[in-house]
Amino acid sequence: MADVAKRRESHGRWFRQQQPKALRNVLSQVMQRRGYAQLRTAAACDEAWRAAVGERFAPLTEPGQVRRGTLEVIVGNSLLMQELGFEKERLLGELQKALPDAGIKNIRFKVGKVSKQ
Repeated sequence: MADVAKRRESHGRWFRQQQPKALRNVLSQVMQRRGYAQLRTAAACDEAWRAAVGERFAPLTEPGQVRRGTLEVIVGNSLLMQELGFEKERLLGELQKALPDAGIKNIRFKVGKVSKQ
């Protein structure tokens, strides 16, 4: 019985010392775990990419994820990849203006199948 009373006392101190978490912290953790922030960021990145690249090349390209400051963009063919390589600095500047919080420092083009064609 003394062991139970001792355990209750120790747990009681533990619960009294913890403060309730702020709602904004809990919500941000839930959004991060569920991936809602990534979906919102991906949609914003897709929109910014379409505005930067223009109507001509938007259907032939697909922005991917930002990893370590590098945005991966899938392009339909090697000719388009070379053309966008010439425009890389301009595109990078426009993306940095449109998405300052994304931390995009570089763009990497890859030839692949674009699902939006």
